[in-house]
Order: sequence, then C-alpha cells, then structure tokens
Amino acid sequence: MIQSKLAAILAEPLEMDESDITPETELLSVLDSLQMAKVVIECEKKFRITIFDEDVHAFKTAGDVARYIEGLLDEAGIGQERAERERDGWYYS
Repeated sequence: MIQSKLAAILAEPLEMDESDITPETELLSVLDSLQMAKVVIECEKKFRITIFDEDVHAFKTAGDVARYIEGLLDEAGIGQERAERERDGWYYS
C-alpha cells in the first residue's frame, strides 16, 4: 500500500509511469534538491507524518523512502489501515 502511494508521488518528478517505479528505483541520481523537497512534502501530506531534514540524505531509492515511512507509522503505533482511514478524513487527498 505504501509503495503504490509513494509511486504515485514519485511518478511526476521522475517522469515515469507509476507501474514502472519499484523499490530499487533510484532517486538521488535523478532528483535535484528542489524535486526531493517536493516529494518529501507530498509524502508528509499523504501519510500525515514528519520527515526530518537530516534523514532525507539517506533516501537513495524509492524503497528507502517506503521503509522510512513504514518505520514512522510503526513507531507511532499507526497501522496501515488506521493511517488510511485517518488520511481519508484529512483534507489532503
């Protein structure tokens, strides 16, 4: 679920189809810092999380970002279904 939502966020800046984005898809070699900042903001809105600036440099692949988001949701005790329900009630879609 997280990977598919992340693929939707990454598709435009990577100029790829969502279906072509895998956990191995490279980010750092393709995205500049402004594009990466936009991706981070969209992830924060979509998943209702805070991504710390000092952690962004570790996002080399789409899988790195997905694992980071999963970790934050697990840390917060928010299961994927609950996060999905809460996001649906949130004004970001």
